[in-house]
Amino acid sequence: MRFTRTLLLLAVAAAIAAVVVPSASALAFPDDVCPVISGSTIRLCPQGTVGKSYSYQLRGREGTGCVPNVTFKAIGALPPGLSLSSDGLIGGTPTTAGDYVFWAAMRDIPSWEGGPPWCSDAESTERQFEIVIVQGIQIVQRQSTLTPAQTNTPYSLQLTTNSSAAVTWSVVSGQLPAGLTLNTTSGLISGTPSATGDFSFKIQASSGSQTDSQTYNLSVVEPLKVTVTGKPSSEVGLTYTLGASASGGKPGYTWALQGTLPTGLTFDAATGGISGKPAVAGSYSVKLVVTDTIGLTQTVDVPLVIAPRLAISKLPLKAARVGAAYRGRFRATGGVLPRKWIILGGNPGFLPRGMKLNRKTGALTGTPTKAGVYRLRLQVVDGLGAKSSAGFILKVVA
Repeated sequence: MRFTRTLLLLAVAAAIAAVVVPSASALAFPDDVCPVISGSTIRLCPQGTVGKSYSYQLRGREGTGCVPNVTFKAIGALPPGLSLSSDGLIGGTPTTAGDYVFWAAMRDIPSWEGGPPWCSDAESTERQFEIVIVQGIQIVQRQSTLTPAQTNTPYSLQLTTNSSAAVTWSVVSGQLPAGLTLNTTSGLISGTPSATGDFSFKIQASSGSQTDSQTYNLSVVEPLKVTVTGKPSSEVGLTYTLGASASGGKPGYTWALQGTLPTGLTFDAATGGISGKPAVAGSYSVKLVVTDTIGLTQTVDVPLVIAPRLAISKLPLKAARVGAAYRGRFRATGGVLPRKWIILGGNPGFLPRGMKLNRKTGALTGTPTKAGVYRLRLQVVDGLGAKSSAGFILKVVA
């Protein structure tokens, strides 16, 4: 009985050993991984193309070593943009055309590194590989988001490739905005968009058996416009306000100022407005720039002219003579045309009989009929509403 039990235990142990400890030959690469080039130990892996994703899986031959419990490592440089991961995947996007030869090492993962219990040795093997990277055809314009278009405004985008051969262009998915077309020979997207919206489409370039494609996003919006309210002129010491507003594009506008404002005026970046009391006369060339949320910009010139402060010139009036024609003139400096002259009063507060004041020019004319001394207070009002006043004496002699 004891002998029978012993035989049974030995049989179970042998069965377990047969399952847990499989027989394996030396670690090796399979014959179908990167076929051998005739007369060479180099194995030519699938060809890659610059700018296009590449992926190829290296593996160990079944029944050898501790496969699939193996790890990989590159010895030498792979094509730029590609790398070999520890699980044997050659992947990435190649960046440079050429013929690249390198070695790859494959090593068992022993039990003390997490491999199966029967894998007690870190056996390894190496093999030389070759990957050819060709330039291929590639669309040069790789940006996914295009410069926004505006309705009723001509739009043009020239697509090109790195190929000197004839290329055929096509829209393979999505659609262009209404009003735009793709020239299948030249690759020019052009036209005048007629409807707003956000559009996504894929363009393909084909030359023989080679193709490349790129997906683009294009927003079409109403034209971005700037409206300025207020006069572009002011004068020293006078309160000035210029407002600005934007429309079209995609709202969420930001404002900027180009140029230098006169002392006393400030720019409001939140509203685009300009305000304050200018302190220095002169001509100032500034620009308001508005930008919407998709990057469209619009610029408007604001040629500010700041006039000197309005003032009446205090030149004495020449004396007038009774019965003689008289011609004199009140003068002002600064301010903004047109000007308007007014007699405010004085003593006696009116002109001699026979004389009159030209309210537009400030000319004093006529033939006085009575001698006397006339104390007058004159006021001038300019085109911006600024006022200046001064007193004058007019003598009329007999």
